[in-house]
Amino acid sequence: MEVVLVVRSADVNLQRVRYFLAVADELHFGRAAERLHMAQPPLSQQIRLLEGEVGVKLFDRTTRRVALTAAGEAFLPEAQRVVTAADSAERVMAEFRSGEGGLLRLGFVDSAAFEVMPRYLRAYRNRYPQVQHDLQIMSSSSQTDALRSGQIDIGISRTPGATEDVRTTRFRVEDLYFAVGPDSSMRKRKNASIATMDQHSFIGFDRRLSPSLHEQLQALFQRAGTTYEPVIEATEYTTILGLVASGEGAAIVPDGVRTFRPEGVQYIRMSDDGAVMSMYLNQRADESLRVVAQARELISELFS
Repeated sequence: MEVVLVVRSADVNLQRVRYFLAVADELHFGRAAERLHMAQPPLSQQIRLLEGEVGVKLFDRTTRRVALTAAGEAFLPEAQRVVTAADSAERVMAEFRSGEGGLLRLGFVDSAAFEVMPRYLRAYRNRYPQVQHDLQIMSSSSQTDALRSGQIDIGISRTPGATEDVRTTRFRVEDLYFAVGPDSSMRKRKNASIATMDQHSFIGFDRRLSPSLHEQLQALFQRAGTTYEPVIEATEYTTILGLVASGEGAAIVPDGVRTFRPEGVQYIRMSDDGAVMSMYLNQRADESLRVVAQARELISELFS
């Protein structure tokens, strides 16, 4: 007859389940007690208490042998499953507390994808291989809300966090460059100003997704006595630079994006005063996750 044993795990002492498994493995109370580094009488008492918790007899005991009852046989695989799950949970939590494991949810602006993120991810995974990343591309303006709502744990943005409950650290300042196509009259120059680019139409990042970037470039052009009005706006730098390569216009990109080199695209450093763009690391001010602290320390180390 098949025996079905249903036990609510909340009613069962986990340590007693471990004792049960040791006795079930040895089928001898003396050897099991020795293996558990305890005396035999307390072990026998703990098994009796476990049998009281589950409401059935788990072992048949005689002076010569110990054997599992039918209920004990039914309980055995469930006991193994419960202990394995508990051990796994304890290991995960230990790794989580130490920073050796866990999940880090990171949001980053598109321009970080070309140099900053590859360098950071290689270094982090080499140092903490058990930590998993959930990566999300999002605009600077979206990251503060994402941090406050718990959608991400850390953000790499082009603007600092705008609220007191977000901690911000600037970790990188990049020169800005003009990206020009194969037909541009400026492509052989090493430096150029906004004024010298007046014959070029511009392709820009979508201002609806990144209003702060658009405002920064508008201010830069205004100081040069002109206006920044892209004729085409796109949502990714790969698209923008693909359009530049096709001869649709020029673009303005931060230094880190120059690692992406479509055929025919030439990068020319902007010579205007203030032609730089910062990159910030944002996190919740009360953040206590070790994986976040590790990310902050590593980014500071890589880009200081």
